[in-house]
Amino acid sequence: MATKKRDPRDNLNPPIRTSEEARRLGARGGRRSGEVRRARRSLRDLALDIIDSPAPPKLAAQVRTIAPGLDEVTTGAVMLAGQVNAAANGNAQAFRAVTELAGVDGGGDAGEDRPWAADMALLIGRDFVDAHRGLASGEACDLWLPGGRGSLKSSFASLEIACGLMRDPDANALVIQSRRVNLRDASMAQMLWAFDRLGVADLWVPTGSTLRINNRETGQAVVFRGCDEPKKLKSIKLRRGHWRYLWVEEADLLRGMAEVRSVRQTVSRSPVPVQRLYTFNPPRTRDSWANAEVARVRSAPAPGEAVVDSCYTDAPPEWLGEQFVADAEALRAADPEAYRHEYLGEAVGYGAEVFPRAEVREPTAEELVGASMQLYGVDWGFSQDPFCWVRLAYDPRARALYVLDEVSGRGMSNAGAAEAVAARMRLAVTADGAEALPAEPFAEVWCDSAEPKSVADFRELGVRAQRAPKQGANSVRSGVRWLQQRSRIVVSPSCRLAAAEFPAYSYALDADGRATSLLPDADNHAIDAARYAVCTLVADRRFV
Repeated sequence: MATKKRDPRDNLNPPIRTSEEARRLGARGGRRSGEVRRARRSLRDLALDIIDSPAPPKLAAQVRTIAPGLDEVTTGAVMLAGQVNAAANGNAQAFRAVTELAGVDGGGDAGEDRPWAADMALLIGRDFVDAHRGLASGEACDLWLPGGRGSLKSSFASLEIACGLMRDPDANALVIQSRRVNLRDASMAQMLWAFDRLGVADLWVPTGSTLRINNRETGQAVVFRGCDEPKKLKSIKLRRGHWRYLWVEEADLLRGMAEVRSVRQTVSRSPVPVQRLYTFNPPRTRDSWANAEVARVRSAPAPGEAVVDSCYTDAPPEWLGEQFVADAEALRAADPEAYRHEYLGEAVGYGAEVFPRAEVREPTAEELVGASMQLYGVDWGFSQDPFCWVRLAYDPRARALYVLDEVSGRGMSNAGAAEAVAARMRLAVTADGAEALPAEPFAEVWCDSAEPKSVADFRELGVRAQRAPKQGANSVRSGVRWLQQRSRIVVSPSCRLAAAEFPAYSYALDADGRATSLLPDADNHAIDAARYAVCTLVADRRFV
């Protein structure tokens, strides 16, 4: 039986009231309005009383260090001193608040529009002072900024762009990374940090799916794009103004100078010179196209080109934190070569090999004595790609990784693979004819999270399968870097797939035959299984 649809207007209050009802409601509203006004007056009086109240002795003593002539230090004076301190550290919003309160107009006429300014000397590392001056004068337009961890190169690039956008209301910026999926948590977060550091975060609003940060007053934009979406690079429309900045973050992950030139063409139609910044951690191999391009610019720079070297040792330690410095020192003591590459930004290898420290041989019983951890990982496969389970042992003191056992093959069902894995995990590891490591039949097995059904199947079949994380510290690049930093990777010849993959795995080449920093997604199934096996160690600072 059909029901009659209700008229939504039935929920409205009656439009007509009696005069008595109107007087009663009006009186009630008047009383409420008076209560609100009295509450506001009492809050205002309370705020004034707090501002005029004497400051605690400890805070008063701090204020007297910058204003020794004060007879009485109030809470208001402490608040003002905090704003002055923030302004001295480069916070433009605090600077404006203090100068407006003091009636200071910066030397101009009252009410005259003044250009935006920030003291960059307080915000950038000393390695970038000359680069900042070159960009400000217009002498520099193409800056290559290689550097290791903590070198402040990305901080400099984001601050330089943010400062330039604030000075020029017609300027816009394009920020590029190799893959779109990394933009929001990497370069976009970095630009938001820069606006906040300059004290103008309230003006710049990030959008949702369009990957932009827009200025709510001027309509300017910082646009973010990934090179894995070439069509979107060609269809960027600006609301107003012109391109002024191009920032290529993690430039070494692009596919060579041909792709760099393609990105440049996106912003080439601009009435003003576009300043282009390329930041990256130098690839391990000297044969990388990015390292080769930096070498070319060093030896024969074109007009406007320059290389800006930076290192964490030149950064103020308090900007990095005690833990960062401790991690760097720990790696320097444990593995000087990895330290030189990771933290000093040196290219320490030759050729395109990803794992130059991998060797295929049987580990000795003496080596396995220090292997206090056994780790297990699975990379799913069936027809085109093989299934692969690996058993690893890790010696944290020697930072040595051993690939001891493997189950691999094409056409394996989940049930057949789980049965084979469970059988292998019930076996102890032998070396030199004796038991070296015990069986661990109930240990966790970290699996590719892309197939939750397969993970569930393994659990039902008695294997403690877990979904390996893939984001942040457990990205492909981070996992491979962690493997690269081991003092050695010893692969048992019995692990046929791993023995074939680890020594042969190489970086992709560009059109000119130079190595890139791109990791091919092929012939790396045992390597992926090993990455998943060590996923709990990659994000743990104790296992640098």
